[in-house]
Amino acid sequence: MMFTIIAVSFALVALSIASIEDLKTREVPDYLSYFLIGGAIFVRAIWFLADKDRSIVYWIPVSLAVLGGFSYLMYKGGQWGGGDVKVVIGIALLLSSFKNETIPFFINFLFNTLIVGAFYGIIYMGLLALKHIKKIKLNIYEKLVLPTIVIIAILLFYKLPLVISFLGSIILVSLGALVYIKKIESKIMIANIPIEKLTEGDWLVSDVKLNGKVYLKKQNIGLTLKDIKKLKKVKDKIKKVKIKEGIPFVPVFLLVVIATLLFGNIILKLFLLS
Repeated sequence: MMFTIIAVSFALVALSIASIEDLKTREVPDYLSYFLIGGAIFVRAIWFLADKDRSIVYWIPVSLAVLGGFSYLMYKGGQWGGGDVKVVIGIALLLSSFKNETIPFFINFLFNTLIVGAFYGIIYMGLLALKHIKKIKLNIYEKLVLPTIVIIAILLFYKLPLVISFLGSIILVSLGALVYIKKIESKIMIANIPIEKLTEGDWLVSDVKLNGKVYLKKQNIGLTLKDIKKLKKVKDKIKKVKIKEGIPFVPVFLLVVIATLLFGNIILKLFLLS
């Protein structure tokens, strides 16, 4: 029991600090990611040596494969940064063998991330749009999308079972949000950044050209340290580059860990309530 409290407390503290950094700077310093990973390994090792229980380490390889594989796909797809992947690996190591009912923690964490992440992304982008509302000009079609989605979502909740209504509403809202995301990105989330201020994981908006030729190609995975070093070599000729600012996503992992520890699998709970 003592090690359970230690593991959960360590996860919540580390994720809280990383979330604050992500919200403030839109990046997670490597030392925080490695602190979470290193601390997870240390806690697991001491826990195993103290209890001699194989289940403490039994799920770790599977958890790393599932959450690590999912994180890598998100990273390659340009949805997550490298810091997000490291944080999820730390979670996979630290909380892999926890169970809510009969389902391992990492399975519940994965499903809950999809649900909470969708809500978080929509709310974050919505608040960002409201903050910069004067910069965003919507046409008639775009103005009608949101009211239409709200009406359909209300009808879903009224007519269909809870779980179908809930998931259907998320899909509808997510699809509707796509109408606004590109406009929000182009008006609000594109910035000209001096090369000296670039950080690992920044996403280029387009290829960087020098003397009419492509000097550095745009990639989904964002800038690497090697890319930044290459750009710094020509900082006298290229002063700034356009990057797309991402959504700070580590707070989602903190929320998902809390939700998973408290409720288990959210989708499964909705099925049981239906």
